Amino acid sequence: MKCVCFKLFGDYGHYRPYYTTSSPTTYSIIPPTSVYGLVGAILGLDKKNNDYYKRLENAGMKIGIGLISPVKKAAMSTNLINTKNDYWVPTHRNSAGPRTPTRFEYVVRQEYLIFIAMKDEPLLDKLAYRLVNHCFAYGISLGLANLIADAEFICYDVLHKIDSEEYIEMDSAVPTDKIDRQNGIKVLPGIKYCKERYVKRFGENRIPLDYVDILFSTNGKRIVVKCNEVYRLKNYIITFLT
Repeated sequence: MKCVCFKLFGDYGHYRPYYTTSSPTTYSIIPPTSVYGLVGAILGLDKKNNDYYKRLENAGMKIGIGLISPVKKAAMSTNLINTKNDYWVPTHRNSAGPRTPTRFEYVVRQEYLIFIAMKDEPLLDKLAYRLVNHCFAYGISLGLANLIADAEFICYDVLHKIDSEEYIEMDSAVPTDKIDRQNGIKVLPGIKYCKERYVKRFGENRIPLDYVDILFSTNGKRIVVKCNEVYRLKNYIITFLT
């Protein structure tokens, strides 16, 4: 199987956790479901009825995510406007008022490594082509549409599976169910381990179907674990979250 690796970065990002509606906190890492939207935007896949998601899922897309820079977060007040009735006028015509000041949490100047593999190699070739030539079909963002992002191609090569029962330094976040249950995590000074739960797959009306618990380091350093599914891509040692 071949794999595309690229860097994703931007000034601000916001990824609201699936379990909150009124408290706009953010995940530290871009969720796997958001990567589907990101790849769909680069390729120009139709967003209607989640067609992009179905197309990529049928293509057997696998997603790996790594942190390049340490996680930094900041909270800022953001004015939300009510557009539920398909209009916005800066008066009190909207029953909720013209604006709703809300305090949002953002990740700041975050850089991610994104690893994408697919069974549909022609579609993966198209993704690599668009990344190499920086010709995205649609604009990309870090979560919200106004948080503009950019991507930089790194490599496109064949994955090589590694069989090892020893501790390995990982360039990507690791699902906890792929870590050895006994002494699977090597605790070292300078590595700040963090675990977060993400939606892995969703169904109709974006209802979550499956979840994944992810282990990573918030200070951007490589975690050291015993993992039962490891791949090498060029100089990167990774595993997939989906």
